[in-house]
Amino acid sequence: MNSIDDNSRQLSRRTFLKGGALMGGAAVVGSMSISGCSSEDAGGGTSTATSTVALPDAEPIAPLAVPETWDDEADVVVVGMGGGGLAASTYLTQQGLTVIALEKSDRVGGATRHATNIVNAFGGSTPQNELSYGWPTFPLDINAFLRRYSEQHQYSVNENLVKKLVLTAGEAIDWLVAQSGVDLVCRGLDFSPREVQEGRQNHVMGMNSTVNAVEACALAAGVDLRCLTECKALVSDNGSVAGIMASDASGDETYIKAGRGVIFCAGGIGMNKDLIKAYLPSAFAGTVTGGPMPSHTGDAFRMGLGMGADYAGFDSWCCWESAIDETIAGGDGQFFHYFWHGERQLFHNPWLIIDMLGNRVPYYSNGVSEGFKPDPGITLGDLMNCSAQMSRIGGHVYSICDSNFPETIYEQKPSIVQEVGGDTCRVPVSDPDKLIDTGGLVTADWLGEVDDAVARGAVKKADSIEELADMLLLDRAIVVNAVKNWNKMCERGVDDELATPYDPTWLIPVQDPPYYAAIIGGQMGKTMCGLRVDENLQVMKADGTLIPGLYANFTTAGGLTGECDYGGFWNSSPFAGNAMSWVSGYAAAKTILANR
Repeated sequence: MNSIDDNSRQLSRRTFLKGGALMGGAAVVGSMSISGCSSEDAGGGTSTATSTVALPDAEPIAPLAVPETWDDEADVVVVGMGGGGLAASTYLTQQGLTVIALEKSDRVGGATRHATNIVNAFGGSTPQNELSYGWPTFPLDINAFLRRYSEQHQYSVNENLVKKLVLTAGEAIDWLVAQSGVDLVCRGLDFSPREVQEGRQNHVMGMNSTVNAVEACALAAGVDLRCLTECKALVSDNGSVAGIMASDASGDETYIKAGRGVIFCAGGIGMNKDLIKAYLPSAFAGTVTGGPMPSHTGDAFRMGLGMGADYAGFDSWCCWESAIDETIAGGDGQFFHYFWHGERQLFHNPWLIIDMLGNRVPYYSNGVSEGFKPDPGITLGDLMNCSAQMSRIGGHVYSICDSNFPETIYEQKPSIVQEVGGDTCRVPVSDPDKLIDTGGLVTADWLGEVDDAVARGAVKKADSIEELADMLLLDRAIVVNAVKNWNKMCERGVDDELATPYDPTWLIPVQDPPYYAAIIGGQMGKTMCGLRVDENLQVMKADGTLIPGLYANFTTAGGLTGECDYGGFWNSSPFAGNAMSWVSGYAAAKTILANR
């Protein structure tokens, strides 16, 4: 997942995917053939090499015909019960509709449960109005916002879609905050769960209580919630979506009729390598792990393509920094590791970071003093670090520290470990009293998790810099020289190499063995390529017509950040992923209610 061959790189052309790979309104990307370079053979003739790139897990999933009899029926079927699915299901039942909601995991919440807060950057909710909060103005000037947003997304955004969601967000968040058991503290820009805001729980699974509260509201309202039940295919009736076919944990198949429509709230494509390769080629080249959670396999996206849906947001995605590559030189080869794990927290920090040529790589943070941080009006530090790390040769970089890291990560880097500016991911999870049950995803023993990573080879540990270079598959002289120059600069106490220099407290020498290192890069966050929808979240075909009965929220839908949004300048949307899911699920439900 770190590089692609020359022929595969040609697949990144939108014209190829949209033109040559469209047939019957559905994107056919399962088998692609590209002519290679011609070369003269020994006899003086010319031969042409042909490369076939098979992407079976990117093929559209065809709909099924209407069954002779339906096994079950509801007004609306909601597929996926993260924040968006919870919002859509609960709101629809509160308005008197019947809803069957499917969740393929053993509990609801999806990626939403693992978020830390709800970011509504431009304001509009009642609590934000009470604080006179708005961006870029208060009250919100929607056209001023759209001008800024369009400029920063290459003028490729659908202004009608963005405008509708921005103007719906305040209403949606007011509805969410009003639900029984939901306890969110408005801080202006965002809403934080009270237990997190007051320090009674850390940020791991920060939205856990909110998800649980809305689930209880859904059940109380009458949602027919079915966990461990997976949507396998849409059912088509003359081009309209009539329902779905689902399979439960026992493999039993059920045909469920949806009288008013199906809403896909099933997340993105960030755990499907074939879809990433076809629709997010820069992510395929740059990221080292998938995400944001293992459930994001893109099945709903493929089902929409099977109905003839168009897609939007080609090569648009965001990521998180300092994922550890476990395929190049050791590790378990897994495509996903939880982003709060101890070894990940360790290498989120600004140690000596170099590329394979020994050049230092910048590190950005919004938590440091003026002069040592990027323009605060640009974006979050972690997003810029992703771009810095993935842009280097090989799509990854190398982070090196010494045996003092357990102490220096706290004592000598106060500007980093402060929980400010989106940099909470740099703070190791260490207090068991503030960590809720994560189902084994992460513990409070972050140093033990580092040791486990060393044991499996993901983190390198060596008694000499030369041995460490060997484990990183780097030239010994390059690494030795990089460490030598770094230590001299640390002794001077001033970073005179980078345009955005390291804060002096980050200048920690690499001098006491054993030495530690990891190969790091980007982890897939939100994927913003998905089914094309209109401003009402109804799924569209390539000819601009709507697919009757099919709706999608983000991130099953795509295009909220326009086209070719490499790395996620806005952390994937003006809402960030958590609010984006809640708001767009709510908006899709409102559309169904209006389509009587």
